[in-house]
Amino acid sequence: MPLKYDDLDPETRKFALGEFDGDVERGVLTISSRIRPASSEEYQSLLREALAYYDDRWLEDRVEGMVVAFELRRTPTGGTTTAKLPSYAPRVLAEGDFNRYYMRGVCARAVAEGRGVVEVYRARISAEPRPESQELVGQRMDAATLLQALRTPYADSDDEPPLGKPNSGLSVRLV
Repeated sequence: MPLKYDDLDPETRKFALGEFDGDVERGVLTISSRIRPASSEEYQSLLREALAYYDDRWLEDRVEGMVVAFELRRTPTGGTTTAKLPSYAPRVLAEGDFNRYYMRGVCARAVAEGRGVVEVYRARISAEPRPESQELVGQRMDAATLLQALRTPYADSDDEPPLGKPNSGLSVRLV
């Protein structure tokens, strides 16, 4: 089931695509290492198409065969081990990438329209939401600050943004 995107309309899609296309033009678009290297260009194309016309579920249905079966993971001792990806990996990947650009689109739209703030909401029903996620629901955030944080890949930031984490089930909406 796709996330519930409260402001997924043509205007927000325009801003989300602007964010996506800007990343491509600057050469900073990040494709997950969970996507097979041979499929990265196709995934990029499908992600753009999903942002333009569809949603994360549509993307999930098309990327299943592009996801690697195994990945290297760090062990507590500092070594690495090979681990099989869970069956829901395509959902988490598609949902995370789509939602991150959607949130960037909402934030960019809020800034352009002079709204200034966005509100965090639960976009996916969760029987046992994480306490740190629940604390964010209902909070209003400065749209420009959140947009800048969402533009920064986690690996490049010591201070992860509070939103945009894979599988959180949270998103933002206009207020």
